[in-house]
Amino acid sequence: MNHRMIFSLVVVWGIVVLYTGCAAPHFFTVTIYESPDRVVKLQAVPDANNGKGFSHPAYIDQEKLAAVMRGLQVEIHNAALAIPFIGRTSSEGGQRAFSDREIKFFAPLFAKGLAQATPEELITFYETADTSDLYQLTTSGGLFVKGDEIHFILSNHTVKTRIWQDNEQYEAPYHLRPMEPIEPQPGRLVFDPSHLMVEPKRGILNIGLTAKPWEVGVRYKELE
Repeated sequence: MNHRMIFSLVVVWGIVVLYTGCAAPHFFTVTIYESPDRVVKLQAVPDANNGKGFSHPAYIDQEKLAAVMRGLQVEIHNAALAIPFIGRTSSEGGQRAFSDREIKFFAPLFAKGLAQATPEELITFYETADTSDLYQLTTSGGLFVKGDEIHFILSNHTVKTRIWQDNEQYEAPYHLRPMEPIEPQPGRLVFDPSHLMVEPKRGILNIGLTAKPWEVGVRYKELE
């Protein structure tokens, strides 16, 4: 093999590595659950919580997690409410972030993920539901524990996309980017009762997101 061929191979390999890094910049460490329409994984977070790390592993029973998830609501600002996602019901002032069916499914998986996570990992989730042969609704995000607070993040909430967009040749599929907003959404994630809600602090998640996902903290130990 001559030097010119070796040089060409090195260049090609460098392009492949660079492309791969850009397409999937974050690393999953453990798969808790995976199916074509639902995924729960642990993801490494560089410099988590400003280098202090999260309070993981965290042992929270699924009933407590379910209670927290029932109190999470999405408030949409200056826009109509998103299409309800798999039976989510609206409540005064907002829309539930998770339906009863989603809570029943995800709460045990979140509890398992929190018990396995290290201080440098958070739990991520991804879910889709087809609305037609062309479109689907995508919801994704993550959660972590910091002290007496559990933080939920919604990167995408019932975002309508074409099904083929998740198979783009030159872009990582959405299920490999659960923390990345597909498109900016006007609104915020809140918790009811509000006196247990904690506003998120900047810099806790340093994962280079170009858009800001919704996040809220909950003092879960005080939840009856």
